[in-house]
Formats: sequence, C-alpha cells, structure tokens
Amino acid sequence: MSFVLLIIGGILLIASVRGTQDSLFALAKGDFTGSNNFIYWTLSILIIGAVGYIPKLKPISVAFLTLVIIVLVLSKGDPTKAGGGFFTKFFGQVGSTQAAVNSNLPGAIPTVSPTTPYISSLLG
Repeated sequence: MSFVLLIIGGILLIASVRGTQDSLFALAKGDFTGSNNFIYWTLSILIIGAVGYIPKLKPISVAFLTLVIIVLVLSKGDPTKAGGGFFTKFFGQVGSTQAAVNSNLPGAIPTVSPTTPYISSLLG
C-alpha cells in the first residue's frame, strides 16, 4: 500500500512542478464520470476479487479475473471510448514517441556532436 501512495504522490508532485495538475484532475475526472466510465470495470474487479476470499470459490474468482483482463486487453471497440482498441491506442502511443524534441524549450538537453568546439577540445 505504501508503494501505491508513493507513486500517487510522485505523480502529483510531477504534475504540480510542471503546472499541469488541472489537466491531470480533468483526465482523472473523465475516467470516472460520464458514459462508458471506468467505474463498471473497477466495481466488477472488486466484486470478483472479494469472491476470491472464499477459499472454495478462489479458482472461480481467478478464472473470472483472467477473463476480465483478457477482455480489457483484446477488446476491439471504439478507441475513443473506455475499454476499446487497446492495440490501436498502444501502437499510437508508441509511434508518438518518435516526435522530435524541441531544443529551444527550457530544460531541454542540447544535442552534441564530436565537431562541437567544446567537445572536440576535450577529445584532444
């Protein structure tokens, strides 16, 4: 439980340092309100997990939790809605990491090449 609190605290700290806490809260609110929200998935996972505390029903609970995870991952729904298009969203995000970094932004790491005067003087 302490790791969960540390991760949540780290996320909140990073969002506040970047000044994007309003966007973070709006994103979290959108996950739990409106149609097709995440509450149904959360509630179903909690109920199935609670059934698992009964020793004789634990295999059934594990089977249903496995089924829920498979449905979450393999569902081919609308990628703009909850639970749909996992692979579409995943590959879209992986492809978006190839965007160029703007080196004019504050805090950006400048690119250096061996021909940079300072680096070449260090290399001899």
